[in-house]
Amino acid sequence: MKQKEIIALTPQTGGVLKANQVIGREKLIEDYWRILKRQGIVLYAERRFGKSSVLIKMNASVKDGFLTIYKGVEGAENADDFVNILFERIKEKKIIEESRMKEVENVFNTITSHIKKVAGIELNKVDKKWEKQLYYIIKLLTEQYNGKYIIIMLDEFSIMLSKMENSEAVNVLGFLRDLVQNEFPEQLRFVYCGSIGIDLVIDKIKRAGYNIGDPINHLNKQRLLPFSKNEALYFSRCLSQGCGLKISKATMEYICKEADNIPYFIDVIFDKIKDLNSIKKAQVDMALDSILNDSTNSNSLKHFYDRIEKFYPDKVLVNHILNFISGREGFISENEIASHVEKQVEIERMVLNEEIDRLWRDGYFERELIDGKRHFRFNYSIVKKWWAINKAV
Repeated sequence: MKQKEIIALTPQTGGVLKANQVIGREKLIEDYWRILKRQGIVLYAERRFGKSSVLIKMNASVKDGFLTIYKGVEGAENADDFVNILFERIKEKKIIEESRMKEVENVFNTITSHIKKVAGIELNKVDKKWEKQLYYIIKLLTEQYNGKYIIIMLDEFSIMLSKMENSEAVNVLGFLRDLVQNEFPEQLRFVYCGSIGIDLVIDKIKRAGYNIGDPINHLNKQRLLPFSKNEALYFSRCLSQGCGLKISKATMEYICKEADNIPYFIDVIFDKIKDLNSIKKAQVDMALDSILNDSTNSNSLKHFYDRIEKFYPDKVLVNHILNFISGREGFISENEIASHVEKQVEIERMVLNEEIDRLWRDGYFERELIDGKRHFRFNYSIVKKWWAINKAV
C-alpha cells in the first residue's frame, strides 16, 4: 500500500484550524454525508476532540447535492440571538442571491409576531418573531436551492440551549424538529454539535418539570472518538516534520498512547517538546506532567469537572464515584463501586446505578460485562490521571 504523503504541520494548541490543516477523519466524513441524505446528526464528544474541525472540513469540501451553513452558536443566549447569528452567517457567505439580498434583509428585519404573510410566504402557522424569521429564511433557501440538501451545522448547540430559559430551549428544540419533519422533510437537515452532551441539557430541562419526551430522536447520534492508531501516528509524523524534529516511531507511538490518540493532546505534547534537541520517553513524560499540573486550565481538562458541577443532579455522589475509580487499575465492578461509595454517602442503590450509567453514557467511563456483571473504568487515561492529581481526595 502506498504510504500517505506527510503534510508538514505545526502545533495549533487549540487554535481554529483551516480545512487543509484538519488531518484524517475522511471515512467518518463520508459516513456523515451518507447519513445526512436521510436525517440530521447529533455530533458530540468531549471538548478538544476535534468536532469543530470535522465540520470545518465538511463545510470546505461540500459533496455535490448539498448546501452547508456552518456557524458556532455558543454566544447566543436566546432564540432571537440564535436566528440573528444564523442570518448574519447567510449574509456573510452570500448564500442567498445577491440581487435579492437587500429585499430579504428588509423583510427579515420588519417581520413581527403579528405579520402573517411576507413576500408571498404564509407565516400564520408560527407565533413568535424568531420562528417566523427562521421559517422565512429556510423557505427562501429551499426555493433557491431546490433539489439540494440544506445542511445547517450548529457548533456548540448544546451550550446555547443551556444558556436559554428552559421554556425557550424547549420551544427551539420543538420548532427545529417541526421544520425538519413537517415543513421541509426532503431538504432540510440540522447537525447539532456540542462538547456538552445534548442529553445532559435535555435531562436538566426534564428535571425542571418539562415533559418534552425525546426531542432529538429523529436525529442520528454520532459520538466522535479519538483518532485510530494509524491516524494518530500519521498526525504525529506530520507534526514532527513541521517542527523539524527527529523522533523515533516508538517515541511517536508513546506520545499517541499517552494522549489516548486525542488529536488536541497529541498537538499539545508536540508544542511542549518542539524546541528540544533530543526527544525520548522522559521528555514526553515531562510534557504530559506539565499538562496534568497546569493551574491555568489552558488544556481544558477541567471541563470534565465543570460539566458535572453544572449538569449532573448529584455532583457530590458523582465526585465520590470518580474519586474512587481514579485510584484503581483496570475494570472495577459496579458492586465494588457501590460498596465504597455507600460508606461515604447515604444513597439508594438505584440512584447510584443511574449516576454510574450517566457517566458511562456521557463518555467518562468504558463499560465491560464480566461474568454478566457491569464493570467500569475511565475511558481515557489522561482524564483519569488528571482527576487523580487534581480532584481525588
